[in-house]
Formats: sequence, structure tokens, C-alpha cells
Amino acid sequence: MRARRLFTAVLLAAGLAVSAFAEVATRKFPWQPVNGQQDVEVTAGKVVVSHVEWDTGRTLKGTPIRKSSAKVRIRLDNNGDVDSEVGVAVVVFDAEGNVVAAGSNGTKWGYLNKGDRTYYDIDFPYVYRRLDQAANFLVTIETKEKGTRRYRSRASGSSPSVETEPLPTPIP
Repeated sequence: MRARRLFTAVLLAAGLAVSAFAEVATRKFPWQPVNGQQDVEVTAGKVVVSHVEWDTGRTLKGTPIRKSSAKVRIRLDNNGDVDSEVGVAVVVFDAEGNVVAAGSNGTKWGYLNKGDRTYYDIDFPYVYRRLDQAANFLVTIETKEKGTRRYRSRASGSSPSVETEPLPTPIP
């Protein structure tokens, strides 16, 4: 009986340690691009967003879809010694705190390799019309190191984005 409890405690501790490898960071910046470019620093683990390039775009005409070409291009550096999955979101606000643009992007296949640099384009296809009134913006970066496991929860009423895995049932 004592061995089962110890085994369960070890599994729980291991699960908590594994989930500690996923990190998230959010920072707010004043809207101050110079020639469309602005240096920032948001770090989650060893992955850093350090530069943004704004393109306020225009509405694409001649198509039945009213979509904007507005976007931001961000630079990501993995300064760590482990490959990572990376997700980034950018939300732009006016002086009153209203959202004037929002979008996200991230690792779609594979990982951002250790020591590598990449660029993500984050589109603002539909919420963009007041981008000229931008006063500040948030950058959120979420990372998960390669080799960590995901956990899923199937509890009723839980969010599908919450991930857990139940502990194994002890054998009597």
C-alpha cells in the first residue's frame, strides 16, 4: 500500500515538473515605430521576441472579400539549448483601450531549433480599420520545450485548451 502511494506521488511530481517547461510571457509597449519598425523584448524561457515590423496595409479591392493586408512581422530567437514550440500573439489598442488589431502565429510543423532565428508574419485580416489610431500593443509569447508531454482533461465543462492526464489507477 505504501509503495502505491509513493508511486502515485512520484508520478504527480513528474507531471508537475514536465508542465513547468511550458512558459508564457506578456509585455505591453507604447506604439512608437520608426519607419514601421520597433525594438521590443519579450522572453519566455530562452525564446525572445526582439523586433517588430509594422505594415498597416490596405483593404484588398477587386475581390468579394473585404480583407486587409495589415500585418506585423516579428523576429524570434531561440537562445536556448533545446528546440521549442512557439506561439506568439499581438494585440494593438487605441488610447481608450479598444482593440484595433489582433492576430497570432506560431510553430506549425516541427520546432524552432536551438540557436535558430525565424520570422513570423501575424496578419490582421479583419480587425484593422482603426490601426492608424494605435497607442500601445501587447506581445505574448508561449513556448514549450521539445520532449515535454501534453496533458488532456476531458472533464465536463472544461476548456478544450486545458490539457491534463489522469493518474493511473493503482492495482489492488
